[in-house]
Amino acid sequence: MKILQLLPALEIGGVERGVVDLARALKKQGYETVVVSSGGSLVAELQRMGVPHYGLPVHQKSLTALFLVDQLVKIIERERVDIVHARSRVPGWIGWLAARKAGVPFVTTCHGHYSLHLLSHVMGWGKRVIVISHAIGRRMIDEFRVPQDRLRLIPRGVDLSQFSFSLKRFEEKPKKLRIIHVGRFSPNKGQVEFLKAVHLLRSRLPNIEVWIAGAENRGRTQYTRLIQKTIHQFGLENCVKMLGPSRDVPGLLAQSDLLVLSSTLPEPFGRVIIEAGAVGTPVAATWLGGVPDIIDHGKSGYLFPPKNIPAMAEAMQVMLTDRTQAKEYAVTLRKKIEEKFNLEQMVRKTVEVYQEVRKRKKILVIKLGAMGDLVLVVPSLRMLRHRYPDATITLLVDRRLARMMADCPYLDDMILLDRKKLSNPFYLLKSAKRIREESFDMSVDLQNNKYTHLLAYLGGAVQRCGFSRGFWGGLLNRPDKTFQIPDSPVRHQFRVLVKAGVQEFDDTLELWPRQEQIEKAERVLLPLGLKADTKVVGFVMGSSPKWPTKRWPPGHYRELARRILDRYDARILLLGSGEEEVFASEFRDFDSDRVVNLFGKTGIEDLPAFFQKMHFVVSGDTALLHVAAAMHVPFAAIFGPTDPKRHIPPAKKMAVFMKNLPCQPCYRGTCGEKEAMVCLTHVSVDEVFEAVQRFLEP
Repeated sequence: MKILQLLPALEIGGVERGVVDLARALKKQGYETVVVSSGGSLVAELQRMGVPHYGLPVHQKSLTALFLVDQLVKIIERERVDIVHARSRVPGWIGWLAARKAGVPFVTTCHGHYSLHLLSHVMGWGKRVIVISHAIGRRMIDEFRVPQDRLRLIPRGVDLSQFSFSLKRFEEKPKKLRIIHVGRFSPNKGQVEFLKAVHLLRSRLPNIEVWIAGAENRGRTQYTRLIQKTIHQFGLENCVKMLGPSRDVPGLLAQSDLLVLSSTLPEPFGRVIIEAGAVGTPVAATWLGGVPDIIDHGKSGYLFPPKNIPAMAEAMQVMLTDRTQAKEYAVTLRKKIEEKFNLEQMVRKTVEVYQEVRKRKKILVIKLGAMGDLVLVVPSLRMLRHRYPDATITLLVDRRLARMMADCPYLDDMILLDRKKLSNPFYLLKSAKRIREESFDMSVDLQNNKYTHLLAYLGGAVQRCGFSRGFWGGLLNRPDKTFQIPDSPVRHQFRVLVKAGVQEFDDTLELWPRQEQIEKAERVLLPLGLKADTKVVGFVMGSSPKWPTKRWPPGHYRELARRILDRYDARILLLGSGEEEVFASEFRDFDSDRVVNLFGKTGIEDLPAFFQKMHFVVSGDTALLHVAAAMHVPFAAIFGPTDPKRHIPPAKKMAVFMKNLPCQPCYRGTCGEKEAMVCLTHVSVDEVFEAVQRFLEP
C-alpha cells in the first residue's frame, strides 16, 4: 500500500513533524509513502529515509493552484499511489480533484479550526475525515455537516523512543526557573499576552528566565515586531530570549521548568504539550479547543482561561513554586501520553483508516426510474453485491418509486430525490451536496443522462461508471462507449457493470412482496370464489401517457377476455393506474366477479403480491410487464413502436408479438402511418389466445 501525503510545506511544525514521523513508522511496517509539498527544511530528513518528495507550490492560495491538478495526477499514476491524504485546505482541493481524476480514494486530516469559507469545505470531503481532537470533530460535525460515521479521532502521537523522560529538574533548586513558549508567531498563539503575564510574574518571582521559540510564516514580520515592542515596553530584555525556529524542541523542553501554551483561539490539539509531557516538563495552558483532551486540570497540568493575563501569571507561579505538585502533574501526564498519545497508536489507527478506505467500498447506483426500469435494475444490484459483498451499496432513485425497492436485499440505503426538479440548477447542486456527504468510491450510472452524470461528478464519486453519450459523458472516468449497440436491457446494463469490475452475468429478475401486501391481495381476491383450477389472468391495457402507441386496441382485449372466459374457469384482473379506468368500460357487460376492475386500486408496492397470484399476463411494453417477469408469471408481450430486443424483460416463459413492419421500431408516441397503429392492430386475438392456451394448458 502506497500513501501520498499532501501538505503545504515541510518547515518545522507539528503537522510537518507528524508527517515525517508517520512516514518513518509506515516504512518500518512495510508501507510506502510519497510526500508532495512546496518544500522546506524537513525534506532532507525524508530523503535520508528514502521517502520520495515532489516539490509543487501546493501552498499558494490562488486559482493558479488548480493547474497543479494534472501534475499531481501524473505523480499518482507514476508512483502507483493507492490513497491521497491531504492535510490542509489548498492542498486538499488539489488532492481532491486529482484523486477523483486518477480514481483513487481521498482522505483528509483536519489539523485546525477552519473558518466556514468555501475553501474549507473540502476538508470534510474525504472518504474518511481524521480529526486530531474532540473539539475539531465536533466542529466538523456541527459546522461542516460531516456525518459522524466518516469521522475518525486519531490524536497526534510522539515517538517516545526519541524522548528521554527525566525528573531531575524537580530534585534540585535551580538558580533560575526557565519558562519556555513554543509556537508559530501569531496573535492566535498569544505570545504578547504571555509576555504581559511574564511581566506580572517577574514582580513575584524575579529569578525567571523565558525562552520563546518560533517565528512568523515566511515573508511576515508584523507580529514579530509587536513581540519585540512588548519586550522593550515592559523591560524584559534581560529575562526573555528569542530563540527563533528550532528543530530540537524536545531538547529545549528538557532544559525548561515549565511550558506555557497561551493560545487565544481554540488550539486544535497541541503537539508541543505531549512533547513536554514526554520529557517530563510540566505544562500550563489555555483551557481551549483540544488542550483539555491532553491536560486534565489539577491532575496532569494547569489550565487557565484564554487572554486572562492575571490567571496565566498565577498558573505559572503555582507551577514554579509548588514543585512537588508540578512533579506529580509531570508523572501523570507522561503516563497519559504513553497510553493515548504515542506514535505507535497513531500509526496503528491511521493504517486502520487506510485499510478501511481500501477494503470497504461505498457504491452509488443511479437509477431514478421509471418503474419498469427499476425492476430491471435488480439483477445489476445483485451482481454488484456478489462482486463486492462487503460494500455499502446505495440507490439514487426518484422518491415516488422508492417503495418498490424498500425490501431489496442487495441495498444498504437509498437517496431519494425528485427527478422532475433536476433541471433546476439549485436543486441539482443541493442533490449533489447530499451525495457528496456520503463520500462514494464509485458511481454506477444506469440512468445515463446529463443530470445523472453531473450528480456523480459533483457528488464526488471517485470512480464514475456509465455510458458515454456526447459531451456530458466526459464527466465519467470509466466510460463505456457502446450505448447505441442494441442489446437486452440487463445485458445492456452489464456493459457498465464490467467497468465497475463485475465479471459474472446473471439476469434473473426478482421482487419481494411483504406479508401484508400478500394478505391484501388475498382479501381482494377472496370474494371471487377462486378454486384450485381457477385461472387468474392479468390484462395491462394502458401505458405511459407519453406512449399511447404502445396500447393494443381495447376491443382486442375484450375479445380475448371473452374467449378466455368461455374456455376456462377464469378471472381476469384489469391492472393499471386510475387514469386508465376508462378501459374498464369495454367490459361493462361482463360479470364483475369474472372481470375485476383494479385500475387505481393497487399501489406500487402491492403489485408483486397481485402478480404472484396470476397464471398469465397480457401486456404491451409496460412497467407491469417487468413486474410480471420478476414474479415469474408467464406473459404475452405485444410490441409496437419499440424493439423487444432492447426492452423485453428476461423470462423463461413468454410469448413476444411484433409484426416487423417497415415502420418498426419507430420510437414515437404518435403514429404517422396512413393506417393508424397498424403495428398493434395487426397482432390478432387468435395468435395471442393461442399463447394463452399454450401456457394455461401445459
